[in-house]
Amino acid sequence: MGFQEMTYKYFFGSDNRSIPYLNTLIENYDSIKVVTTEPRNTGRGRKILNNPVEDYCRSNNVECTYFSNSKYYDDMDFGICVSFGSIFSNDFLIKHPSIFNIHLSILPNLVGPSPVETTILNGDTLFGYTIFKIINEVDKGPVLFTNQIDIVNNYSSNVYEELSEDFKINFDSIDFNSSLKEQVGEVTRSFKFTKNDYLITKEDTLINAKNKIKAFDVLGPAFIKYDSKIIKIHKYTEGNSNFTYELKDGLLYLDEITPEGKKRMKANDYMRGLQ
Repeated sequence: MGFQEMTYKYFFGSDNRSIPYLNTLIENYDSIKVVTTEPRNTGRGRKILNNPVEDYCRSNNVECTYFSNSKYYDDMDFGICVSFGSIFSNDFLIKHPSIFNIHLSILPNLVGPSPVETTILNGDTLFGYTIFKIINEVDKGPVLFTNQIDIVNNYSSNVYEELSEDFKINFDSIDFNSSLKEQVGEVTRSFKFTKNDYLITKEDTLINAKNKIKAFDVLGPAFIKYDSKIIKIHKYTEGNSNFTYELKDGLLYLDEITPEGKKRMKANDYMRGLQ
């Protein structure tokens, strides 16, 4: 009898949103290899910063290597990709035809980089995720699995947590060798946001401002310019705050903030310090 070479489940990820899905794989498989992006220079001092996935792997004794489209992972059974900071080339996908991406919407709805944030900005509480085979067209591959859940507490940090928890709950029912289905329906798009999108101005409505605070909870946070200073807003409240900001159609009551040059604090504590 010939020797059968061991194969591995590969995980491709780069940021904190990847880690809960990696955890689920580690809990269910013995043979895991992780591929992530190389450290980057960041900040004014151009300090080299590892990504959270690499730090997680080092802390948990998980094998981790840096990605290159020129590499060939000949021991790959299949791969799972979540919030990965590189794009697979067509040649790489030809050599590795069984890599699945977990996209946080029900495709083809909200293709693109920020489906969770776009859903929140649209005022919706119905979220979902799609596991699909990666092909050489962004978010267009055939579908393996989808699930949709209603999340009333739709701050983006909570949405990310609940979606990853739902994946964990449903993991045993997902067969990565099952047949795939083509995507059906109208294609809609999510957007790539910049810091300018996080700004709340007096021209915003209350509902728009609240949606920005919830949507950019992870990417941002949202912020206002108050007395020529930047005030980052983590949470708002419904009336129980001494720190208000006047908008187009009413007052926004701030709850948790990070004032420029200070640590995160309750808005009421900040206002007491100004007296």
